[in-house]
Amino acid sequence: MSFAAVQKPVRRELEQVQGLLRDAFRTSIPILNRVGGHVLATRGKKIRPTLLLLTARLRGPVGQDAVLAAAVVEMLHAAALIHDDAVDSSVLRRGRPTVNGLWTDEMAIIMGDYLFGHALNVMVRNRLDLGLEVLTRVVGEMTGGEALEFQYAYDLGVTEAQYEELIRAKTGSLMGAATEIGAGLGRGAAARRARTPFREFGERLGTAFQIVDDLLDYLGDPEVTGKPVGGDLAEGKVTLPLIAALREAGEADGRRLKRLALRKRWTPGQWSQLRALLEKCGGFAYARDRAAALAADSQRLLAGA
Repeated sequence: MSFAAVQKPVRRELEQVQGLLRDAFRTSIPILNRVGGHVLATRGKKIRPTLLLLTARLRGPVGQDAVLAAAVVEMLHAAALIHDDAVDSSVLRRGRPTVNGLWTDEMAIIMGDYLFGHALNVMVRNRLDLGLEVLTRVVGEMTGGEALEFQYAYDLGVTEAQYEELIRAKTGSLMGAATEIGAGLGRGAAARRARTPFREFGERLGTAFQIVDDLLDYLGDPEVTGKPVGGDLAEGKVTLPLIAALREAGEADGRRLKRLALRKRWTPGQWSQLRALLEKCGGFAYARDRAAALAADSQRLLAGA
């Protein structure tokens, strides 16, 4: 099933979300409007707003509160990515220029801050108390995930548990927020009870999503993914394929893996050697299996919610 088919039940509401995002950049400050136009043109599939709206639809017709919350979630996601690109000095994201690539790191920080502030304003002005409660917590978790990524850079001793906590905080937490808010917008005890399983559903789904994305750093086609292979590893991001391979490698293979992984640039031959070692030591297979297990867990949580 295509993602467009998944979005079909809430397509009208997603169009309203896009309208709210456009409204965010109708300001009296021309530079904000220009940068905002670029941000809007480069937004992805709106996975998080889709999850929120679909979850809300489980309780009946989707109201304006859900549309507003979905727009806020997308603003926070965009702000986090803009800041992330500035921190990593990335000039491209998914094959398209970043804000800091077209302007400066300073402008990217300003743009991200503007989106964070506008999202808070929307929640306060429309009395989205649940959104405020959940998203102010999650912004702290996402920031913590970014800090952990910095702390663990180039550290080949990172454990699987440490890696999963990092990606849960950085990626899974906002997907969990989207599904928790969607479930909790209904009134009464049933909505309150639904928040926890739906949050855990979204977090596990987001963690699986990030593991697959990390696999693509080794195995993806740049023409499809829009980013060069090895980009994350070159920035020192130690992800599950490498963690699992180092854990299972023998002494000789482990030394070769470490030597290759700690490089910041590779010749085609060196990259082929690294990929072959990761395959031989089971890193790719383990990461695929772990992502599949998390996805299965998320389905079970949803079935019982």
